[in-house]
Parts: sequence; structure tokens; C-alpha cells
Amino acid sequence: MSGIEELPPDQRAVLQLILKQGRGYADLSGLLRIDEAAVRYRAHSGLETLVGPGAGSALSLERRGQISDWLLGQQDDAQSAVTLQHLEDSRAARRFARQLRELLAPYAATELPVLPGADGNGATAAFAPVEPAAAPADAPPADAAPAEPD
Repeated sequence: MSGIEELPPDQRAVLQLILKQGRGYADLSGLLRIDEAAVRYRAHSGLETLVGPGAGSALSLERRGQISDWLLGQQDDAQSAVTLQHLEDSRAARRFARQLRELLAPYAATELPVLPGADGNGATAAFAPVEPAAAPADAPPADAAPAEPD
């Protein structure tokens, strides 16, 4: 698949309404006159098709759905905090989220959530920057000229 425009019409419509108009699953449920779970299923099925077979295979279907809901702005603050923690803890989750985010970004009317990591795209820094240790109180200033030998 190359993009949302090639998805089946029901999946494409749901994803476009979410990404371009900021609609929620509950809102779309009323608009489309289908169950909210059916709206979510259409969104997730479309995303699974977009990322292709095997993407996120190290993650359970439930975890991929959790990440999908987060990227689509369908989680409350508590759910979002749980997802963010999982993204921080799991390289496989960050990789899946980054791939999905890159596919969705061109279609989103607003900025998608930023992934945890140094660059906001899920690349986690290996080490945090280390602050230099404080010099002992009796040490000469760092810019002082070296002492001449006796």
C-alpha cells in the first residue's frame, strides 16, 4: 500500500475524518451510525494495512491498537500516560509508532503526538548528557594558568 487513498473506502473515510477533522471514535459512531468498536476496528484495520505485514510483529495486537489510538488522538490523559510509558520502555513499540507516525503525518491536519526520545521521532539517546563534576572548593579556577614547577 502506498497511502490512505488506496485503502478500502470504509477504512479510508474513518482515517481521513480522524486525521483531517479531528473526529473521535464516538463522534464517528454517531455520524456513521455504527458501533464505536466498529469505527475503531476500521481505523486499526486501515493502519495495519498501511504499515504492512510484519510491522510491529513483536507487539501484541492490543499494544499496536493502544499505540494507534494514541497517535490518532483517541486516548484520555490516563491512557496516554500509560502508552507513553510503554513507548519509553519498548524499542519495538517506538519503532512501530515511528513507522506509523511517518505514514500518517502527511494526512494529518494538526501535528501528531511526539514520540518519546531525543529527536521526538522515537530515537532514544543512549546516554543522557553528563554534567561535569563540580571542582573541589580548594581547586584553582579552570581558566587559571598552570603553576610553574619549583
